[in-house]
Amino acid sequence: MPSPKALPLVAGLVLASLLAASCSHVEVVDARPLKPRNIILMVGDGMGYAHVKAYRYFADNPDAAGIQPLSFERYLVGSVATEAITLNCAEDDGTKCVQDPYGITDSASSASAYATGQDTLVGRLGISVDNLSQENISEKARRQDIAVGIVSTSQVTHATPAAFYAHVGDRSENKGIADQLFDNQWQGLPLPQVILGGGLQLLRREDRDITADFVAAGYTLVTDKPALQQAHSTRLLGLFAPIGLPRAWDRSATTPSLAEMTGAALKSLEQNPNGFFLMVEGSQIDWAAHSNDVVGVVSEMQDFHAAIDVALAYAAEHTDTLVVITADHETGGLSMGRDDEYFWNPRPMHNLRRTPAGITEEFLASDQPLSVIAAPHLPFQLTDEERAQLDAAKVETPPWPEYGVDGTQAYTLLSLLFDHRTQTAWTTLGHTGVDVPLYATGPGSEKFHGVIQNEVVGQLLQSLLLPE
Repeated sequence: MPSPKALPLVAGLVLASLLAASCSHVEVVDARPLKPRNIILMVGDGMGYAHVKAYRYFADNPDAAGIQPLSFERYLVGSVATEAITLNCAEDDGTKCVQDPYGITDSASSASAYATGQDTLVGRLGISVDNLSQENISEKARRQDIAVGIVSTSQVTHATPAAFYAHVGDRSENKGIADQLFDNQWQGLPLPQVILGGGLQLLRREDRDITADFVAAGYTLVTDKPALQQAHSTRLLGLFAPIGLPRAWDRSATTPSLAEMTGAALKSLEQNPNGFFLMVEGSQIDWAAHSNDVVGVVSEMQDFHAAIDVALAYAAEHTDTLVVITADHETGGLSMGRDDEYFWNPRPMHNLRRTPAGITEEFLASDQPLSVIAAPHLPFQLTDEERAQLDAAKVETPPWPEYGVDGTQAYTLLSLLFDHRTQTAWTTLGHTGVDVPLYATGPGSEKFHGVIQNEVVGQLLQSLLLPE
């Protein structure tokens, strides 16, 4: 018989052996789904690693130690290589062409790669190099009764959103793209059940009112934030600007944020029992970067970040939802640091009341010098030199109305002011060929790993969403 001192040890051994025996018959099952029921693709148009870091610096809490990561950065899984098919042609008429393996993409070809899982030429939407239609994920999803949604801060006929429903040989075919938004259908209804963004002027034309077609097909049409907040329809068309939405920091109280549009889209799409595919684009990160406007980039990154948080919160409550966050390409060659100074300064943008685009719009409608218009919006005092530089701006008509005030002297001078104040530099007004970040969380996210070509991202989205 064991001694009294040994009894606790014996009892413990017996209990351990009983637990081990009982546990040997228990099969541990991972309750998480292997494939997603829903996929949310978040595209920061033009968003490179530097754009993310610049916003991280801007959003950082100065009272906390170190620089705090953004909410989605924990989900970094790799990067996307954004090469596109480009042709070098020996003749001016476009003949004697050879493919160049070092081409830099545009939004049309890169978004087409995400939408179709296939490469194509720069400027094409859902059309192959051989001029054949490339089936997109929206068309495949609708055949499986999976709902489709498109949300954008550009016009909904712009290159990235259009890649998910249109097939045209040139992204500039705005009228044909707008027509296809309604005319490309499955079982008598347009492909997307939810369409939110800008572009009212392009869908309500003299030759055709496409918004009326949508209403006749049972869609609820909303044109401001209060109406969007009250909408409960499973078919929803929201157009909140004639072309693109104003920059996030310039919007009125009646214009929804990208986060609010994302939330409304999710509320509508989740009513489909078979799941959904939602593409959300932070469009004007790209537009601001094309103009080398760091304030515009930060404004739109903040808008995009808030929308990402809405998507992540939804996925946290719905574990069958995959969220993929990336960009179509990098724009501007953004550099945090310039002129041999080892410093980047976000402080001149803190408490800024309007972006350079918004200030320029106000200036073009006034008869006062630019410095006078800008001063009430700025969180700092202009130097005499800065004031004189701004006041050289003249009132003029924007050369590219599609992009607002882009190209005007006033907008350029305001952008340069903040570039110098923040120590920001740029390498180009166009796109660069650098890889862009890739983040993923949810069922299937483990497949997005390493350096992935953009068409492979599209292939993965389709293989995960659609039945075998």
